[in-house]
Amino acid sequence: MIRYASHLLAWVLLASLAHAAEPVTLLQNGVTVGLNAQGAPARVERDGKPLIVDPGAPDPAGMVVLGTSEYRLETPTDVRRLDDTHARYAFTVPSRPAVTVELLVTLDVTPAGVSVRRDVTVRAPEKLAHDLTVSLPSRPGLTSTTWLPRFDGTGGPLGDQPAAVYRFAGAVPGDGVRLAIPMVSTPLPGSAGRATVVADPLFSTRFTRGAVAWRYPAAVGLEGNAERRSITLVVHEGTPEVALAAFYREALPDVPPGPAWLHDIAMVDYDYMSDEGRGWFRDIDALAAAIPPADRRQVFLCLHGWYDWVGRYGFDPTTRTLDAAWTAFGRYDEVKQNASTMDLEGTKVDTGFAKCRPVAMSLKSLHERLAAARKAGFRVGLYFADGLIAGTNLPGYDTPRRILSMGGWPGPDTPGKAFCQNPLVPEVAAFYTAYAEALLAEFGSEIDALVWDETNTVPAGSLGSKEVAGYADRAMMRLVRGVASRVEQFNRGHGREVALLTSDCLGAWGQAPYALMAHGTYQDTWNRPDGWSFAIFPNYRNVVWSCCWWPESKPGWVEFGVRTYQAPVAISNGWGDNLGFAELSTARRDQVLALFHARKQAPTRLRWFDVLPVYKPAVSRQP
Repeated sequence: MIRYASHLLAWVLLASLAHAAEPVTLLQNGVTVGLNAQGAPARVERDGKPLIVDPGAPDPAGMVVLGTSEYRLETPTDVRRLDDTHARYAFTVPSRPAVTVELLVTLDVTPAGVSVRRDVTVRAPEKLAHDLTVSLPSRPGLTSTTWLPRFDGTGGPLGDQPAAVYRFAGAVPGDGVRLAIPMVSTPLPGSAGRATVVADPLFSTRFTRGAVAWRYPAAVGLEGNAERRSITLVVHEGTPEVALAAFYREALPDVPPGPAWLHDIAMVDYDYMSDEGRGWFRDIDALAAAIPPADRRQVFLCLHGWYDWVGRYGFDPTTRTLDAAWTAFGRYDEVKQNASTMDLEGTKVDTGFAKCRPVAMSLKSLHERLAAARKAGFRVGLYFADGLIAGTNLPGYDTPRRILSMGGWPGPDTPGKAFCQNPLVPEVAAFYTAYAEALLAEFGSEIDALVWDETNTVPAGSLGSKEVAGYADRAMMRLVRGVASRVEQFNRGHGREVALLTSDCLGAWGQAPYALMAHGTYQDTWNRPDGWSFAIFPNYRNVVWSCCWWPESKPGWVEFGVRTYQAPVAISNGWGDNLGFAELSTARRDQVLALFHARKQAPTRLRWFDVLPVYKPAVSRQP
């Protein structure tokens, strides 16, 4: 009690010593931003003409709710106009424990628009006992015409709904129309202008008619006793398309779009070490015989299953080196009898592992496989990892501290019971970044992309584990960015255009848009019709591909993706139908080639839908 009393006394003294705050004006290139005495943006003008004016009573700079107690940020303990474009406000909340809030307001005027960014830092000296909600005023408020990038890939107005919600780390104080990315864009009356509000994508956000809010749940609270967020108002002209560009520019300034060549890909192939390793070469020969040399750079071949174990990938983190030799599918004898099937719209398909026989591999043979595809003129990718999945039989992995959740891929390359590792554990994150560096050093000059499968295995909203709690989804987002940045660093140093593609499986069985931090998506949703639209906005600058393990059994899925969502034609080998291009029936091969030649005519440029297209399955049949 004495400790809390001292906090309260300190707050009273600070409040009494603080001089009466005055409004602050920021100036740049003829643009004026007026901040009221509480620190909230009150007006935005260009050359004396108002762009945005708040007609209501002066807002507080924000509000903090700790448990059931509300605290308005009305009396700053410190106000500093740092220069013409920056002002800083500090507040101390008389809560128990005391919470401090710092607002750094930044004005940035560019040809693309006027940006007013509020960087919000919240601190507490100890772990919070209650949920903590932060709310900032947002002007102009949302209207019925506010445009939303919805989670399902449609774009349209808010209408009569009270709020819109982006769900990721943490929580939100209320429901609303679900967003794919944290932004809303409101047309300004009487002009061609728009007011687009953008939040960073690392935490959940709720946009209401007059505020932007988010919540730190008590189970985790403020990691490291401090959290920072950014909320940006962008005033610009143009359509929602321009607003989306503003989101990527403001929310992801350090994340470049993927290489341009991604947009030209019209066919993708996944090879899961097919036919004891021989299917890769047979399919390359068959594709080369069927596709003219000038078109082969529009075909991407991904080599899957090349490693020893899921979770290890032939990499020793202690020596930071790749193994010289290993065996792929080392658990074949244990899983070969686990024959199983699945019903896909009335078609019975194989999902067993009897065809996944062990293959002796080495760095030399892997180089040979990559070289074969490149020599034939195709783009080539290397399977990077299966999310954060590992197996309980990997030495040193099966510890409670390392496990986020049990379950995952149970194949011939998973040692023991599958589980998802916790990205909050430092050695887990360190493994993947070091492993990426080793792969790039060994194969970076021979590949066009690394494919990170099943990134969806760390779900949105995960608060870690009992042993290591925290915002696990945010840790995964940062890890994806860490791997992508190493790819980008390699490209800069070697004049390459290698991409990192995630597999968030949004809509099908994923909820977290990790692709925002990478260069596109190659998702393992099997080309299912319900897996496409949800990936549009998180990949809007880039591309969305998918793997179809049943190209002979489900041709309708492939064609629907190509014709409706600009997806590449998808083929595969080594699992599912276990039929590579060289093994397809003549009729099916002709269909694949006809679809490829139609798809190759135009580069990928993702677009949202007003209403989602409806997939109509073909008549049921049995193979």
